[in-house]
Amino acid sequence: MKTAIIISAVLLLSSGAVHSQYLTVRGSVPMTPRQDVAVAGTNAFAVGANSVAVVSFENSQLPEIVGQVAPGVGTISAIAVRGDYAYCAGQSSGIVVIDISDFEAPDWVRNVQAAAPIVDVAVGDTFLAAATTLNITLFGLSDPDQPHLLATYGRAANQLAIDASARRIHCAGTTGAFVVSWTVNQGTVTISAFDEFGSNEYESVSLGGTYANFGQGLQFSALNRTTYSLAGQYGASGQINTISSGSNYSIIGTASGSIEYLRQNSATPQFASGAQVSGSVNGLAISSNEQFVLAATSSGLTLLVNSPLGVEDRPVVPSNYKLTAYPNPFNAATTISWSSELHHDANLVVYDLLGREVRSVPVLPGATGMALDFSAFSAGTYWVKLQSHVQTTEPLKVLYLP
Repeated sequence: MKTAIIISAVLLLSSGAVHSQYLTVRGSVPMTPRQDVAVAGTNAFAVGANSVAVVSFENSQLPEIVGQVAPGVGTISAIAVRGDYAYCAGQSSGIVVIDISDFEAPDWVRNVQAAAPIVDVAVGDTFLAAATTLNITLFGLSDPDQPHLLATYGRAANQLAIDASARRIHCAGTTGAFVVSWTVNQGTVTISAFDEFGSNEYESVSLGGTYANFGQGLQFSALNRTTYSLAGQYGASGQINTISSGSNYSIIGTASGSIEYLRQNSATPQFASGAQVSGSVNGLAISSNEQFVLAATSSGLTLLVNSPLGVEDRPVVPSNYKLTAYPNPFNAATTISWSSELHHDANLVVYDLLGREVRSVPVLPGATGMALDFSAFSAGTYWVKLQSHVQTTEPLKVLYLP
């Protein structure tokens, strides 16, 4: 019999009392499709076609539009905020500069042209980096309302993240993930190659802790930030459109509307929590206190609460009880196995992507596996745990594709 019980702890296990995060949708603001979002204080800046909307979430129960401006351009694909100004990727319109000193009356300032259409922007200190269909362009912001060109690097990218303290720009390139650095010599700025990884196209990038995190299709790849060697990977439930990272975690948004919270306390990213929103997730931003997550979607803007949950002390799970599934992905049923016989009663428990228990099947002592039929469920990602009164396994991700 299926149940739908919201569990009070995310799927995080350890040998002692720990804390994880739990994502829950708090509210949303319907709008025309939003492509990206940036956050400053309790205001979010969501961009779409010829539109920059300022959404206040000071009252997190009721986020609302407090100001907006139509700067007279077509597609705006990305936004970055610094101080009193927002810098938008205006495609063939260049960098669109918006004065946001008055949240209720944001005002277009100017467009700054580049050599090719601008698809993404990022700010760090007094620098603005732009990804174009032709190159990486670096601007100075000594005069914040008028970015001035410093240098270019001839390689295209879909998205970028700037580390101003190290003077590096990490890029999700059309021919691989790569990082460039810039130097200043007697007033002349030069951008040069620093490192790279792979040769396939990457769509998204975000910096968090010691990792540069990249999205490519369903695959999330964490690279060591200094060596650009692969640290670990994670398979998302849908096409990864966007990533936003904190010091030891990343949040990914997919084309299917799922938002997934990944712990990055170790090399291999671990799923901790998930939420589902309306529409494709095109951009993510985390508030400075890390309490809120803003999602720009094809349906507007969604506000999520990023809240810690305590997990009870649990014994260390023996490695011989770690789960495997075959086949996985599967179209009807899969067999969940573990290598050692159980010595006590247990339950094989299935959770959906939102952390809801959807099935619990008793397992008798002596068993080393069990077939699970998913034909009554909707297609998608599920998590399976073997749990009893003495121990609980790490969750196993399975993918049902009828």
